[in-house]
Formats: sequence, structure tokens, C-alpha cells
Amino acid sequence: MSDLQFRLLTDAMPQIVWMMQADGSYTYFNQKWLDYTGLSMEESLVHGWTRLMHPDDSLRASRFWAQGLASSEACEVEYRLRRADGVYRWMLGRAVPHVDTASRTTQWLGTFTDIDDLKQATALLEKDLVMNRIAGRVARLGGWTIDLPDRTLTWSDENCLIHDVPPGYVPTLEEGIGYFLPEDRATVSRLVDACAQHGTPYEFVLPKMTAKGRRIWVHSIGEAVRDADGKIVRLQGAFQDISEQKQAEARMLALEAQLITTLESITDGFFLVDKDWTLTYLNGPAERMLKQRREDLLGQNLWQAFPEAAGTRVERKFHLAVKEQRTSRFEVFYQPLDTWFDVHAYPTEAGLAVYFQDITQRRAEQAQLRLLETAVSRLNDIVVIMEAEPFDESGPRIVFVNDAFERYTGYSREEAIGSTPGLVWAPKTHRGELDRIRAAMKNWQAVRAEIVIHTKAGQELWLEIDIAPIAGESGRFTHWVAVERDITERRQQQQEILSLNSELEERVLLRTGQLAAANKELESFAHSVSHDLRSPLNTIHGFSQLLMKGDGNNVSEKGKHYLDRIGVGVKQMGDLIEGLLTLAHLSREQIKSEHVDLSAIARRIGQDCREREPQRQVQVQIQDGLSAQGDPRLLSAVLQNLLGNAWKFTARQPLARIDVGSELDADGATIFFVKDNGAGFDMAFAHKLFGTFERLHSPGDFPGTGIGLATVKRVIERHRGRVWAESRPNEGAAFYFTVG
Repeated sequence: MSDLQFRLLTDAMPQIVWMMQADGSYTYFNQKWLDYTGLSMEESLVHGWTRLMHPDDSLRASRFWAQGLASSEACEVEYRLRRADGVYRWMLGRAVPHVDTASRTTQWLGTFTDIDDLKQATALLEKDLVMNRIAGRVARLGGWTIDLPDRTLTWSDENCLIHDVPPGYVPTLEEGIGYFLPEDRATVSRLVDACAQHGTPYEFVLPKMTAKGRRIWVHSIGEAVRDADGKIVRLQGAFQDISEQKQAEARMLALEAQLITTLESITDGFFLVDKDWTLTYLNGPAERMLKQRREDLLGQNLWQAFPEAAGTRVERKFHLAVKEQRTSRFEVFYQPLDTWFDVHAYPTEAGLAVYFQDITQRRAEQAQLRLLETAVSRLNDIVVIMEAEPFDESGPRIVFVNDAFERYTGYSREEAIGSTPGLVWAPKTHRGELDRIRAAMKNWQAVRAEIVIHTKAGQELWLEIDIAPIAGESGRFTHWVAVERDITERRQQQQEILSLNSELEERVLLRTGQLAAANKELESFAHSVSHDLRSPLNTIHGFSQLLMKGDGNNVSEKGKHYLDRIGVGVKQMGDLIEGLLTLAHLSREQIKSEHVDLSAIARRIGQDCREREPQRQVQVQIQDGLSAQGDPRLLSAVLQNLLGNAWKFTARQPLARIDVGSELDADGATIFFVKDNGAGFDMAFAHKLFGTFERLHSPGDFPGTGIGLATVKRVIERHRGRVWAESRPNEGAAFYFTVG
């Protein structure tokens, strides 16, 4: 696992995550801890959580942690931690040891889970139960009698106190009934009359107003007393002042609503069972996690509702918690739901309160975390994580290095953590690279650079380093992660290449000079050849013309034919010389680069062809907007040759057609083309098409020097393009070219 992935994963967890070494020194806290406490990472690593514990919990929690860490077994404890705003909240602390192959504890991984809301909810529930017990014991009872037949009413002293009248007060029956509210007096009178006449007992709860105007609630019961003959001689009963009970009930209803709201709002599942293991309450999250409706579960025996849990670790833990009256916490896999649960069971006077979390994903993430941690450890690249701040001249403090760091540098993880990159950076690193790294880090930007480090043994290593910032959930940058690769061998190869390049440059300069001299000699030779060949050709042409002019009448028809052939040969030889000089010149001439309007050039060439042969029927279609970047004179020569060939090889068509345009290839590059419906050629001889003096038609059929397409190929290649053709005999030809 990369450190960035580890950091993002722990920061995404709802719990505080911390790590410490076996000697008790802290090595890591996630962003949840920093946000909760308001401390910096440096303060947290130095002091941990000891100074944040509630004074009443400090001694107990410290002893428990010391015992747990000394035993090298997973442990957990509850105590209060002070938040950044000064408020203490209950936390469930858990720690799990990490052992090496020799079963030695190397470090501890722990979490803090905020259980304050659950604590408060449990306390409210306990208070509710206590209030019920208190309300059941508190009873202010006052007796009364009504003697018949004169209906004389007598109150006990307690009854007088209930009605705020002095002891011994003797009201009339009408006065007694008058303490009830007006809307209830008729009901009370009817019940008393029924009891006096028929012996019908009664019981009711109604409000009354005392003599001092105080509103109270009374629970009233009444019954008839008969003599030996069965005659009703007296009514007797009692008033119980239940005002406090009524008030308590109102408070209890409010507290119950508040408690239920709290329990329904937490993300943990929660349920209550009584001492007979009957389910008395479940919250909404418990329904969702257990995938059963609460109305189907309430009133059922826990082990009957979940028979798969009977006889398992769950039942043993629950019974042990009730028996020993202590909290039980454990993780268990519940097969029917294919789910891992983190369970906390709290004994109560009424039974057991249980809250639980679905930790299936968390366990999967922990497994992935262990896998990624192993992967990071086995990476061949060096991984270093540093604090984002503070940042001094030697760099930020290191908080993590992987195994590759130890292998390459020779420094141990303990030597590296807490130090800065200055531990290994060598002065040989180019100052500009260091300035670039610092500038990027100052602006919280990723950067790649090449640096030099020294191993612990003094060996020099070149590293390619990628540094990137890591942000927390709040968006604030908290760390830097650096991935470093050994490029020492590559740097050595680069130096060798530079050395070879230097030698090569010297050779190129020498060879360039030699080629320049050779080109100059070739140019002189070409001009010399041109002059030496043109002179005799001009002489031959001139004398043949004079002969025809002076003695033409004396020359036979066969002689005239020979003189014509001489003239044609002289012209063809002149064209060849001119073509060769042009081809040689193209190989030496400096290429210009500018915007070239190919459509305009093609139209001008087409117009020239029409003026030379106005009698021909030729349809020339030229696409608008054809343009390229290159040498205008050389690209004009390309179109001159291609259009000239198209014009020439369509001469035998009654209606010739020539198309000039462009299209896009699969990569979006522009391909120019010149197509005609002329004589065409056999593609079996296409490899000869662009060679010097190569012709696919006899001069008798179509005149030419065989240099035009060679010129086209030379120009296109000098423009870093390519040229090719497609054709069939008597079906026209298409020539394509690109300009690089």
C-alpha cells in the first residue's frame, strides 16, 4: 500500500487511528485525531493522548493501557478525552499488536471511537428506570368516609394536607366534590351516588384545585360498607396525591422521546433485552443491519429470534457480561447475514443493553490495508512521506520510509523518521534543481527532479524523484509523498552518450565540410557538363537548320526525315540536360518554409496547359482552400509535373478529366492528390515510377524525359513527406503526396 493510499484510507475512517512502536513512542495519528484535538502532528507524536484524559479517568486508564501493552494482547478501555473546544467526550480505545515472524511485537495499531452519545443515551435509560422505581414508592394517601344516610364527609389529616387545609377540617360532601374541576363534578357525584345506592365501587384519576388554588392530580378509589343485614351504611375510600407521579410521567415521556430520538439517530444498532432475554427495544439501524422488522422481534426471546446465535460466542459473551456485571466487547462473524459485527454489551438492572456496528467493510479495508502495506514494503522504488509543515532549509520532517529506503541508503527506519531529507541529500545536486523543488513545494505543486544522495556508507546515488502534496478531508495539505527511483546507471549511460555525441559532432562537422566541398565541385562539374554538352548540341541543331534552309530542295525526303529526327533528338537531349540540372539543384537548394496556396498554383498551371492546347476538351476540377507549409517554388514544381503528366496522359481521351484536391487519413493528416482518367499504368511496375529516366510508356506514345516524377519524389522527401500512386491500365491514375 502506498503511503498516500494508507493516509487517505485512515483519514476516511470514522474512528481516530493511531500507531505506536513497541517501546511506546507514537508514530502516526490520522486527520480525525488532529481535527478532534486541534493538536499538530508533532505535538501528538510527542505527547500522545495522556494529557487529554479526564483527571478522574487518568490513573485507571493509564494502568489499563500499561497492562494491555505489556501483555502484547489486544486491549480496550473507556475513558474521556478532551476535545479541541475543551469538552470531554467518552471514547472507546482499542489497540491491536502487530508481530513479526518471531512473534515479537513491533508496533501497535489503535483506534478511538466516540461513544459519548451512547453513554448519554444509556444513562438516560437508566435514569428513566430509576424514576419509575421512585415513582412506584412515592405515594401520598389520604383516607375519607361518608356516613349514610346523612352523607357526612370525614377527611383524614393526610387528606387535609393534600387539599391544603388544616388537619381536622370537616367539609360537607358538596364542598368535598367542589374541589374537583367544574367539568368533572357531575361525574364524581354520579359515581358516589351509584356507590351509595347500589354499592358500585369506583376508581378514577382526576385533577383538583386545593384550597390554596394549587392544581393537583389525585387517584381516587371508593367502595360501599354494609352492616350485618347487608344495608349500605358508609362509603369509604382514599385520595392519593399523584401530582409528582404525573409530573414524572410527563418528564419521562419527554425523556423517552428524547432518548428514542437519540437512539434512532445514531448509526450503531442498539437493542435492549430484559433478564429473561426478551427483546424490549430495537432502533432503526438495528432493524436494517439485522434485516428484520422490530414489530416482528419485540417481545420475542433473543435466542429464539436468532437461533443461529444460540450456543455461539455471542451467547457466551452476553451471559458472562450479565453474570459478572461488566461490559463485554468483541467482534463476531454472523453467518446468516454474511456480516462481521463489532459488539458492545452493557449490563443494566433490567437486563442487557447492546450496541453493534457492521464492520464487514472495515475488516475488508483492514485486510486491504495490510496487503497494501506489504506491497509498499516490497516496492523497489523508495517511498518517503514527510510532514507538510514546518519547512526549513533542510526540508520537512520524515514520518515514513519503506524497506527500499533502508536497502538503498543503508539508514534504518528509526534513523530516518524524525529527520529531514538533508540526512541523505548530497551537495552535488544542481542548485537549480533544489530551487525548483523548493519553489514547487512552496506553491503546493507536484514536481519531478533529479537529485544526488549519499548512502550511509558514502556511496553516491542519482535518484529521479517525484514529490506530490497530500490533502486531508478539509482540503488542507498535511504531508508530502516522494517516490524515488535509482537512475545512477542511466546517468552513467547519459554521460557516455554525451561523450559519444561530442565525438560524433566533431565527425559530423568534418563530414559536413567534406560534403560542402564535394557539392561545390559537383555544382561546378554540372555547369561545366551543361556548357560542354549544350555547345555541340547547339552546333548540330544550327547546322541541320542551315542545311534544311539552304539545300532543302536538294535533300531527298528520306534526308529531310533524318534532319527532323536530328532536331527532335537535339531537343530531347536539351530537355534531359535541363532536367538533370534541375534534379541536382533540388538536392542542394535551401528549403524555404512559408504558407503556399496550392489551389492558386494548380489553377495557373491548368490555364497554361489550356493555352498551349486550346483545341482539347479537358475538365479540370481544383478544390478550393488547398494549402501547405513549404517552399512555394519547389511545391509549384511538384504540381507542374503531376498536372503536366495528367494533361499529357489524357491526350487520347475525347473528354479528359483531371481532379486536384485533398482528403484526411485515419490520423487526421492531409493527403493531396492529382487524379486523371488517362492511360494509367500497370501497378506491377509502380516501383520504377519515381526513378530517374524510368518510363512506363514509350516516347512514341507519350513524349517525356523520365525525370519529372523523380523530381517530384525528391521535392516531397525534402519536405519530409511521401508520394505514391494508384492506377490500372486505361483506367486513369491517381498520385498522392503529403507535406511534413
